[in-house]
Amino acid sequence: MRLNQHGYLARNSIMASDLAGFRTICVKSNEKCVSYHYLYYKKHETREKDESKPQDKTLFVVNIPPYCTKRALKHIFRSCGSVQNVDIVKHPGVQTEETTSLVLPPDTVKGFKVGFVVFKKLSSLDAALNLDSSTVKVLSTPKHPVVTGMKKWVQEYQMQYPDASRLQAEVNEFMANYDAKKEQLDKEAAEARNQPDEEGWITVGSSGRKAGARIKDVMELQERRKKKKLGKNKSVQVVSFFIANLRKKFEEDKKRIAEMKSARKFRPY
Repeated sequence: MRLNQHGYLARNSIMASDLAGFRTICVKSNEKCVSYHYLYYKKHETREKDESKPQDKTLFVVNIPPYCTKRALKHIFRSCGSVQNVDIVKHPGVQTEETTSLVLPPDTVKGFKVGFVVFKKLSSLDAALNLDSSTVKVLSTPKHPVVTGMKKWVQEYQMQYPDASRLQAEVNEFMANYDAKKEQLDKEAAEARNQPDEEGWITVGSSGRKAGARIKDVMELQERRKKKKLGKNKSVQVVSFFIANLRKKFEEDKKRIAEMKSARKFRPY
């Protein structure tokens, strides 16, 4: 691939603008980079509706290199219009949201990825689908350079070890939430000891050093009582069903015997 002085592909360079329904766009990591990479994109179309990715405003992009970030992907399509959101995932489909944590960091997407670029306006999607495929886009910006090679590996290694003060703050927040939930469970357990259940039973316990039944024990007891009551109801229903069938069969046999007796004739010979 050769470029002219304006940054466009030379006329004798081969670059398909459409490939299997995808549009192509050539990118490079920075201005000095001499190697190029192709992204393939098209209008996002799926049978399952996703409010966060409206089909009339969303681009589906594949073959995204490992060093390409959300900010870089947003940068190359920003010329088409305002970008509302960019999402990069390992595989297309419904994704589960994961909460970021310094203690349990989420799995990072490694290798080549796919992405979704959501525009704010419908016209921006049309502009993106009509981009000039001969123009080479640069992923890096002076303010937000794209890190590649050894620098990228070093950065990923350092990110494995969070800042001690931030980690301590997250631990303190977790313990505060745990204490609040535990206090709420203890309060519910105390209220449950003085409230009758569906059958009129009241769970009691000693009020000394050993506390009464825990909320978990109370809930398990109530659940066992519900299952037992449900089992009894099912047994009664089964017995009633068999009795009704036997009674029906008895009436039918009784009627048939009466008809046979009435149809019988005296035959002395």
